Amino acid sequence: MVKFTSRTPLAIAAVLAAAAPATGFAQTAGGEIPRAASTPGTPKNWIAPSHKIRVQAVVDTLIATHPEIMSITIHALPKGQPADAYTMIAGSFPDRVGNTSSPGDIITAKKGVTQVESKWGTPDYGKKVSVVLPLKDVSGKYLPVAIVIAFHQSTSSGKIDTDFMQPGIVIRDGIAKEFPTEASLYDRAN
Repeated sequence: MVKFTSRTPLAIAAVLAAAAPATGFAQTAGGEIPRAASTPGTPKNWIAPSHKIRVQAVVDTLIATHPEIMSITIHALPKGQPADAYTMIAGSFPDRVGNTSSPGDIITAKKGVTQVESKWGTPDYGKKVSVVLPLKDVSGKYLPVAIVIAFHQSTSSGKIDTDFMQPGIVIRDGIAKEFPTEASLYDRAN
């Protein structure tokens, strides 16, 4: 396992990290960041309503109209859940709806920070880049909700991880009109 300190030059850290075996953990300057467990092992902490909710319909539309997107997930704290029970409430993987959210998704939902994940240290490195953004409502205010947009990436494209941030922001901002409030995420889809 590769360990970095705050004194490790960034270029050296990147080379060492690229050479490190894929362990299911991202190597960082501060050590390891745990990745969310994959389905089917991720525990469920919420059951979606039997009808399609508004946010799932929006995800379905985005997936159908954006071939550059590999997957989308939405993470929130469903009404009535304990304060630490952030959950995937919608996504392009229906079997994962209800799964416990990862620590990174929770940070974005709670703090309103945007993250770009290049997936280095995993088998997905060079194949996809995920942008984790706080969802906005119709007024432009951040909701305590994270949208994770995974874009297809190719090593021959010449794009680096941060090149996917702006397209993620455009997609996120384009759907804000769908959500007048946080509660509207759970409205029955038309």
